Amino acid sequence: MAKQRAVSWFIFLFFSACATGRPFPEGQAALDLGVTLFDQGKFQEAIPYFQRATGENPKLVQAYLYLGRSQLNVRRWHAIQPLRTAYRLAPQETKEEVFNFLMDALVAASLNGFGQAPSPKTSP
Repeated sequence: MAKQRAVSWFIFLFFSACATGRPFPEGQAALDLGVTLFDQGKFQEAIPYFQRATGENPKLVQAYLYLGRSQLNVRRWHAIQPLRTAYRLAPQETKEEVFNFLMDALVAASLNGFGQAPSPKTSP
């Protein structure tokens, strides 16, 4: 059912682009499919679409932002890198929103042992 919805959404977007006479920017179709999955709470399934979108268009800020947010939702603390990229590429008026997600990732990573030194083993 969800797959049919995603395919229907893609077809709608494709024909909408054809009607306007302007093609989508590179990576937009993958981003849109990823956002559809993200909005359904399917974060793990959305990640490959966001990765594809960033590969097709390395300047697509939303793809990096959603990639990082998806990784945070599945507790992957390496979400920091795509969020840093999103912050770097974001227009000034959206930097604060991206910054907040980046800070969430840093706090979550630190609370889950990011950068902690291993505890010394005691001998019996």
